[in-house]
Amino acid sequence: MAQPSVRFEGGSGIWVAERESVGFVGTTDLGEVEFLITADALAELIDPALDGIDPETAMEGFEEHEDEIHHIARREFVRRLGGEPPILLTSADLDDQ
Repeated sequence: MAQPSVRFEGGSGIWVAERESVGFVGTTDLGEVEFLITADALAELIDPALDGIDPETAMEGFEEHEDEIHHIARREFVRRLGGEPPILLTSADLDDQ
């Protein structure tokens, strides 16, 4: 079986206040790649009716949906051919789950 282009270890998310996002790191054959998922995208994963969430809820949502977020991050990494890190995942990226 082929190895995924980006690999993730669970539990690596951190709140990045200046970006209002959760940051996490993936590993490729060429090194590490930084990702961010916005609080708005996390709110949509938790409950699409939410208008926004606080940092603590964002982190809880990240932990709860981490496998799904890693799947989205892999897809977006391939779609964007790597791109300039950090790769920002927004609610628009959730549409193609």
